[in-house]
Amino acid sequence: MKFIKDLLFFEIMATGQDPDKDNIIQLSAILLDRDNLLEKNYCNMYVRVSYLDSIMAQHAKMLHVDYDTIKRSPKIFDVAKKFKDRFGTGFLLATHNMNNVFFLRNAFKKAAVPFDYDVHIIDLWTLGYIYTLNYGLNKMPTFSTFADYFKLKQKRPFDAMEKVRLEAEIFRKIIKEV
Repeated sequence: MKFIKDLLFFEIMATGQDPDKDNIIQLSAILLDRDNLLEKNYCNMYVRVSYLDSIMAQHAKMLHVDYDTIKRSPKIFDVAKKFKDRFGTGFLLATHNMNNVFFLRNAFKKAAVPFDYDVHIIDLWTLGYIYTLNYGLNKMPTFSTFADYFKLKQKRPFDAMEKVRLEAEIFRKIIKEV
């Protein structure tokens, strides 16, 4: 199956679930070619939310990375700008849940970067739900459900880069079967 545009799958790790009060601490993305769904480009950025050592140590522990990685990380303003500079806007956004879109939109707003992406977004959860109905899976279409179903192993559950690559693989497998 060929798509009209390339697809940018992205994943966010945040300090909580509320895009209005919680903060992104990791943003990862892979750009998939519209013709063959192979990876064309990627980025993996950690985000420093605070200058307080205790907060940075807490986020490093949460992400299973060393403290210096978080301490050297840019703030969300720079991350949003780098994200847009690296990928531009000529693709479809894709993610496993719409909350990630709200987090990304808020990050762009904080950075005063226009969020001028295509309003059509590929939502892996919705696609997965339809897939489960058609293929008789009697479980909710969570990331874990599909990872198990397609026999994909997640080694680092708090790593957005690993998760976004697995989400892209789940997407490929669903598209291949449909």
